Amino acid sequence: MKNKDFYKHNQKTEIQPASACIDTGLESTSAAGSFPADQTLPPTHEAIRALTLSDEDQVSRKLESVDQPVAFGLTDLLMILTTIIWGANVPVIKVSFSQLTPHAFNLTRFLISSTIYAFILWRSGEGFRIKRKDLPRVILLSLIGITFYQIFFITGLSRTSASLVSMSNAMTPVLIALLSAVLGFERLRPVGWLGILLSVGGLYAVILGRPDGTDFRGSEVSGIFFIILSGLMWALYTIYARPALKNMSPLKMAALTNILGTTFYLPFSWKHLVQTDFSRVSLGGWLGVLYSALLALVLASVIWYKSIERIGGARTGVFSNLTPVFGVLTACIFLHDRITWIQVVGVPIIFFGVYLARNGHKFSDKKNR
Repeated sequence: MKNKDFYKHNQKTEIQPASACIDTGLESTSAAGSFPADQTLPPTHEAIRALTLSDEDQVSRKLESVDQPVAFGLTDLLMILTTIIWGANVPVIKVSFSQLTPHAFNLTRFLISSTIYAFILWRSGEGFRIKRKDLPRVILLSLIGITFYQIFFITGLSRTSASLVSMSNAMTPVLIALLSAVLGFERLRPVGWLGILLSVGGLYAVILGRPDGTDFRGSEVSGIFFIILSGLMWALYTIYARPALKNMSPLKMAALTNILGTTFYLPFSWKHLVQTDFSRVSLGGWLGVLYSALLALVLASVIWYKSIERIGGARTGVFSNLTPVFGVLTACIFLHDRITWIQVVGVPIIFFGVYLARNGHKFSDKKNR
């Protein structure tokens, strides 16, 4: 990667842009530098400490300063396309649930995407071999970013509306910033904590401002809880993805995590798959599966990793804020989801909180000059 694509870590500044945790140094200032390997996520200090970044990782991840920002170009356009694909994917999945059970749908699309990834790796000549030292990290990323993220996400989406899920996903950059601070990777100044509080307040407005008000069914409450858990999984995945990209291409990273994550997902979803009568699935149902497998899981994921490699995690992460916007728009247009003015106000509050968490240090820096 070109050094000019990255920002130098500065302990005196606010937390780095939330999604940039892939790209920043993330030097650990405490013993609890990482996170346990999976869904069970043992909350012990020993489990956290076991995955602390190695000294080699920390040294290799010290970043150079940026000479000049990279001009807007093809990578940025492809990232906008990616956010549209991912945003529309939520309503597509929701519609497909009328044809397939959630886990049957999910395993079907992952089996398709894994097969495609395996073929691409074979044809490209990259193969499946990786360095032994990278294997634990790739397994961790597969478990967190694919297996358990998908378990929580699919379960949550099946229990609540697509628009509410999309709006809740706007909290993900804040979760990345919060975990980076809590785990000791970054300093978070008071204005950053204010941003996190504002985002939480915006999330409450999104949840409680729904058309049915506070009249929640039990399934909806658990659905929101699972969506937040999936956001935590993605935040952890984002934080720990970058080191592995030093030794393999974005395509190989996407392929290996998808294939391994699908393998780990089998015990949770196999019985749902074998109990499904696929002869009753309509053309629309199959189109939903193919859209989600080919576009959301393969094309968009490869673009995301390639963007991290070319323009850095900070700039790539900015585009993630567009995903919930496109998700809400497509849910309202195609699923006729209703949103209220309170929710409309809540989403910008979340985005403003994200901005403060990422860039709030600039205000205090200007005052100190």
